[in-house]
Amino acid sequence: MTTATRTPIERVEAFPGNFDAMYRAPRRPIVVRRAIDAWAASRWTPELFADRFSAVDIAATIQLPEEGVVYLQKDKAHRRTLRVPDFVDLMNSGACCYLDQVDLGRFPGLDADVPIDTMIPSGRRFANIWMGARTRSGLHYDPMDNYLIQVFGEKIALLAAPDQRRRLYPFGDNVAKSRIDPEAPDTARFPRVRDVVFHVATLGPGDLLYIPRGWWHFLRAPDRSISINLWHDPALTISEELGAIRDLGPAVWGRVARDFVWHGVCGRPFEQRLYSPPPTGKLLFDVCSMLVRGKSLPS
Repeated sequence: MTTATRTPIERVEAFPGNFDAMYRAPRRPIVVRRAIDAWAASRWTPELFADRFSAVDIAATIQLPEEGVVYLQKDKAHRRTLRVPDFVDLMNSGACCYLDQVDLGRFPGLDADVPIDTMIPSGRRFANIWMGARTRSGLHYDPMDNYLIQVFGEKIALLAAPDQRRRLYPFGDNVAKSRIDPEAPDTARFPRVRDVVFHVATLGPGDLLYIPRGWWHFLRAPDRSISINLWHDPALTISEELGAIRDLGPAVWGRVARDFVWHGVCGRPFEQRLYSPPPTGKLLFDVCSMLVRGKSLPS
């Protein structure tokens, strides 16, 4: 029985001067080694966070599953509010825990350690911190270009191109999330995954991974880890997002339409799953509602 193909992501020693033409325009991932050696953020450690932000409360996820698909878990079963030192103690104990997608502004003063203006001089940009131990993200895609920067520890990255989406079996109620575990895919249940080409890299401290918009990615930290991510323009267009839904076939169209009516038009509540936004149909309803009212879409 064949399994998915793995191929290494290209690695370079310095940020390419022709980056936009060679990588951003064709949406090719790349790893830039030691990209942040000159940043003050390169000296971050979990202990620095515990010392400097001892009175800060953060929303963390704890007791995370060590295998399978994290998106099947209920968010409320794993979400806790902790002081930063208590979270770092939990990390150091060897527990599977994650401080996931926390805005850089939650940690006053750290913005000076991340020269965003140098990396992304204009347009929309969002800076987040991800800190934890033995974490797994689930396989998903984001609508914006992304610089993932490994600060402390290691992360293993698996990426798949947007044209692989039908082989990745997205959830019907959330088409940006995959139902497969890319490290141990169930090929009997999801046979098309055998034909997926995964692009892989191990990120060490200082490494930057460019994840183009729409590329599927899975990230795992084998031990303690701190990362920064910088989402930024350009982003997928509404036409591209709708095209992705169209390509997934009638079963997914039906679920998106059902959620558009049930959770959008009728306002019925939905159960929040771990690391998951509202259902795609509900998000589509919200976009349509804003356009009908003549409002601009959120930036």
